[in-house]
Amino acid sequence: MKRIKIISGATILLAAILIITSFFVLNKPTSTHADTTCIQYGAFLHNVSFIEAQQQGFFAKQGLNVCYNQVSSSTQQFNSLLSGQYDIVETTADNAVNRYVNSQLPVQIFAGIDQGAGLDLIVNTANGIHSIADLKGKSVAVDAPDSGYVFTLEKILSANGLSLQNGDYSLQIVGGSLQRFQAISAGHTSAGDPIYATILGTPFSEQAHYVSTLSDVAKFSNYMAPYQGSSLVTTRAYAQANPQTITNFTTAMIQGYNFAANPANKTTVIADIASVDKVSTQIASDVYQDSMRDIVRGENFEEALNIQGLVNTINLRQQFGGFVQSVKSVNSKQLVNTGRNALYDNEYWNAALKQLKGH
Repeated sequence: MKRIKIISGATILLAAILIITSFFVLNKPTSTHADTTCIQYGAFLHNVSFIEAQQQGFFAKQGLNVCYNQVSSSTQQFNSLLSGQYDIVETTADNAVNRYVNSQLPVQIFAGIDQGAGLDLIVNTANGIHSIADLKGKSVAVDAPDSGYVFTLEKILSANGLSLQNGDYSLQIVGGSLQRFQAISAGHTSAGDPIYATILGTPFSEQAHYVSTLSDVAKFSNYMAPYQGSSLVTTRAYAQANPQTITNFTTAMIQGYNFAANPANKTTVIADIASVDKVSTQIASDVYQDSMRDIVRGENFEEALNIQGLVNTINLRQQFGGFVQSVKSVNSKQLVNTGRNALYDNEYWNAALKQLKGH
């Protein structure tokens, strides 16, 4: 049984606000779901491909008005997706695997985004943590007890002699990436609970590098690669009822990737990252480097899902007991087989590529 310490609300004190103001401003949705002309997109962050799909007008050219919604946790994200509040979400592939296998929910991956861009273990040195060994007996902040990053955390810590199952550390439920970045920057929650460490991906790990009390002690890619990280997910019902919308969305994301990957556009892309994420040019440059120039863990080439990365993601969950007992064993290679009712359906990505080549 995993030892979990639940932190309610996880609001951050004034110290966090002062730190975050210079780094990141929470983007509010530009529309409510009542606006039926808007594709409701629920995400933890602005991936570079998404930024350029918006900034360069690729969504608009595909006839889409996409409204960004900042999610607070994977639980909230999938509740909103399944209720119809969101149409498409950006989430870790593992979060979709969890819902599809453990809860048998009709969620579906239709494209990749990144392979764990910037995915690092960040610790708070002001709270006495300077190495992975210092986490023994401490709690580590996570989104949810069964979210994808829990297993990346377990992979890193187990390789360094710490076991969650043996009680060497516990999980502290704080919320999504933004919420965890705010919490670890402050060093504690409003309830006074200390924040010792957390897993963060881009653009938050890059921001953490410029907070004096934070230290990056491990890159996940040193423990597993390839890995399928952020992915585009929807419900089967939405995809099958709106195949052209999913295809057009994917087309615009591929165009966003290709624009960002072109070295001639580097200055523009860095400026767009800085503007959208409200970060400095230096941080935006780091995000660009991790997302567009890191071939091991950066953004997926033209949003193509990394199949072996997805297999590894599934196997990682299985390694650390992330499937319910009734499931017993999961054949990861069978699970990644594409199909209309499968975990992954590549028909929309294929259609998007064909659509692009036709232009």
